[in-house]
Amino acid sequence: MKPSLSSVLLRLFIIVTTCSISSIPTVVSDDVVDISGELVRNGGKYYIIPMEGSDYPVPTTRGRIKLTDSVDGEKICPLDVVLDPSDDKLGDGFYFSQLTRQLYLQSSRIGIDSGPPVGECEASTSWTISDAEAEAPSNLITTGGGFVGFFQVVRYRPIGPDRVFRPPTYMLQYCPETCFNISLYSYNGVTRLASGGAPFEFGFVKVQASNEIYSM
Repeated sequence: MKPSLSSVLLRLFIIVTTCSISSIPTVVSDDVVDISGELVRNGGKYYIIPMEGSDYPVPTTRGRIKLTDSVDGEKICPLDVVLDPSDDKLGDGFYFSQLTRQLYLQSSRIGIDSGPPVGECEASTSWTISDAEAEAPSNLITTGGGFVGFFQVVRYRPIGPDRVFRPPTYMLQYCPETCFNISLYSYNGVTRLASGGAPFEFGFVKVQASNEIYSM
């Protein structure tokens, strides 16, 4: 007996639905994820780990990003964002957030904050740049920014066959109007984050999960 039209349509619906469900990715390329592949949470606290051509699963790192309240032995306020060349620490954790209710971080209009002030400096702990088009020290990233974020994260390299099994990495941009790449810049003998120059490659490491990630 020939199958009825309704049974044929039902089978076709089941096949199409099954294929559609199986093809839905858990993480798409535009999502912001940490080096373990987990989605970065809006308002979550993460280490920023500079990386170079990272091979899975162990990243090739080059120092740690942290805040400093002193330069050449003198106290400063606002604080500077610098690269600590030591590899035995993860640096400081920073909060990445947007003025939206979404659970996970999107790529633009991001505020970066170090949390409650520590020490004598009472300036805002949000990242900012005084003048992104100027030379140092005006183009250095410091704390003291406003409530609205002007940073965005961009995939450092497109996902290709040679990067499928590597941790996802990003670059930062500062976008008050025009976007400026954020690079590592040496000023007065200290490596800092600044606008302009070649972008530095980094990965997100969730603060609470850092020991698990680096135990691989």
